[in-house]
Amino acid sequence: MGGIREGILKVEQSVFQYLLKWVLFLIMGTMTAVVLLGVLFRYVLVAPLPWSEELARYLMVWGASLGASVAFREGSHIAVTMLVDKLHGFSGKIILRVTQIIVFIFMAIVMVEGFILAVKVSSQESPAMEISMTWPYLSIPIGCLFIVFEIPLMMFFRRPQVREEKKESL
Repeated sequence: MGGIREGILKVEQSVFQYLLKWVLFLIMGTMTAVVLLGVLFRYVLVAPLPWSEELARYLMVWGASLGASVAFREGSHIAVTMLVDKLHGFSGKIILRVTQIIVFIFMAIVMVEGFILAVKVSSQESPAMEISMTWPYLSIPIGCLFIVFEIPLMMFFRRPQVREEKKESL
């Protein structure tokens, strides 16, 4: 029965990650198009778009926040692994678990505080696009939410990626 649950979880995770990567692709493509349009209208047509810089900035923040969760899942973030590399086997796994717990707590705090802040700024409007500032501010807690969901999956359903001691041959 556990195998079936793990299989379903893998399918859900891969579908979610696939969709998230497509969302990131669309965000980056839209951001690129908006910046190009902003430059074209400002310098070629001499009729600047008042919203282009603001939209590009908000798309960048959303892309970075959602991209952080993808990078976390793939282990692509910069990490200082000197201690984990020195400790092999069980000790390295313990250090890895402690690190994951610390990251989980930090991301949970940032997520909760981010949602609180997003609600507080709901009455403010962005200067150029005149949308609620909740939308740009939601990017950080949602990115943290994805990481908070990912950590238990890493801890309980995936094997930790700790290097075993290398045997050198001459």
